[in-house]
Amino acid sequence: MDHLLSCKEVEVAILVAKGYKDNEIALSLFISRRRVGEIIASIKGKWHITSRVQIGIITYYCGLIDIKKEVFVKH
Repeated sequence: MDHLLSCKEVEVAILVAKGYKDNEIALSLFISRRRVGEIIASIKGKWHITSRVQIGIITYYCGLIDIKKEVFVKH
């Protein structure tokens, strides 16, 4: 199985890592919530993981996000 993500999967992984909910990701990327779920399932399958937290951790370690530059605000 290919471990590399498509461009859309990378976009979704970054938003998951930033704490976005499925509906927020859908609105940001102009795709359906169902498609977001499919993409997240694909990411989990490619990376052999089971949680959104793991997506965030791997996204960080792959250098796709820099937590020093991110501003986290509690909604």
